[in-house]
Amino acid sequence: MTTLRHYSLGEPCPLSPHAVVSSLPTMADVCGYEEREARVLNALKSGYPRFVLHAFVAEITAYFLEREHLIGRDGVLVPGERAAQDLIYYCGRGVVVLPLDASLSLVHFDVADRVLAQRVRKFVQHTGYGITSRQAEDLLVANGLRDTLHVEKIVSEGAQVVVESELSALIGCATRDLMICASGMSAFYAGFRSVQALQSSRGRTQWLQLGWLYLDSGCVLEKFLNEGESLDHCYDVSDTEALIARIEASGDALAGVVIECPTNPIVQVGDLERIAEVVRRVGGAVIVDPTIASIYNVDVLPYADVLVTSLTKYASCEGDVMIGAIAFNVNSPYYQELMVSGARHCQAPYARDLARLAYELKRAPAVVAVMDRNARVLAEYLSEHPAVAKVHYAGFSERFASVAKRSGAGGAMITIELNGDLASFYDVLEVMKGPSFGTEYTLVCPFMYLAHYDLVTSKQGRVFLRSIGIEPDLIRISVGVEPAEAIIETFGRALARLEQRVRSV
Repeated sequence: MTTLRHYSLGEPCPLSPHAVVSSLPTMADVCGYEEREARVLNALKSGYPRFVLHAFVAEITAYFLEREHLIGRDGVLVPGERAAQDLIYYCGRGVVVLPLDASLSLVHFDVADRVLAQRVRKFVQHTGYGITSRQAEDLLVANGLRDTLHVEKIVSEGAQVVVESELSALIGCATRDLMICASGMSAFYAGFRSVQALQSSRGRTQWLQLGWLYLDSGCVLEKFLNEGESLDHCYDVSDTEALIARIEASGDALAGVVIECPTNPIVQVGDLERIAEVVRRVGGAVIVDPTIASIYNVDVLPYADVLVTSLTKYASCEGDVMIGAIAFNVNSPYYQELMVSGARHCQAPYARDLARLAYELKRAPAVVAVMDRNARVLAEYLSEHPAVAKVHYAGFSERFASVAKRSGAGGAMITIELNGDLASFYDVLEVMKGPSFGTEYTLVCPFMYLAHYDLVTSKQGRVFLRSIGIEPDLIRISVGVEPAEAIIETFGRALARLEQRVRSV
């Protein structure tokens, strides 16, 4: 079945209980999801796991609450002692930890305390410290609630070695300098905590965010600062001189600089070489996230003290594994300290997720190469289309060559701004529509609506976004491996409908 088609509300892709993408086919559905409409929420049996509570996870959590006679309590399952400790420290009084075994805890709280419940769930969302659907599935089977596991292709022996070997080669580090994490956000959280521990001991308190960061990365920087720490923002990573001036102004107070390369969602590419040089000169540390174009396409570790990345994108090319990685630069002056602290905060992946990733890694290089080629073709087509006001694509940036692994690389991500109404295009586009990217099937989302609904639905928020160069109604496209001509035809039909709508108004 072609993946260039209409998907019904809530339909997952791929057709697996562990799919991380589910369909939001219209802007009314997107807004309904954000506004928690029952119509939409009831249709979503799965979704991006840190935002949509997976049915398996909900079922096994309810089972443990009932088994332990925790009447009037709600809860979350977290793997590992460190996750439970961090959650208690963040949420404060009212949460109780019940260890279920050496590697799993039920953190529970009063079901009527909605403020505390929200705080607990936001902690799990921001840090990636929840259990995955495969772990929940195993627990359901072990406790007699399900008969069998979903059958899928995996590497059943030596998955850890396969994954570490492949990823260390891609990143450009030794396997000892690499840690596989339970998700991309758990990798970011561990990287942030490792730098924070180092710099707090040195009396450094100022953090600097360069460019627009992915939602939860920004939330980690905002919500997990220690007392006395501060965060500043420089949203335009193209103005290198202004960035350098801001970094130098922090001087001995600078703790860390965080940047995505390219940035999400408008794929800007900063001058990492110059940024890293000045940060290191003043004694700060650099955290770089290359997820948007992926470790298949960019080489950024030389400019980072800590590299963090989601492997749910590109590496898990089928879009059904929550997993991430953190790598430490052996040439960093803080290498040893960062490694030790990172190991304390790294949440290891679940074994079945690792085994599934090991299988997909065998396919990923060829898949990513096709995605890259198709993205360039589509970007060139869109840049000439009269219904498209602007195209953001890393492959069009001269600066991208400074981090690209090969000529022609650009990643699968394209972001466009339209000449016309967002819904008129989005609603008729026949592709999978939902969060995530880096999948082998073409995937589209109105990114700012899904990540920053509060901003795009207020006049003040929209003014702010435009003031920093982000169009609230932008469309983020992750290009898949379908035939390039079919992808262009699909987008062409939707853009033609948009043009017709504009002419009729």
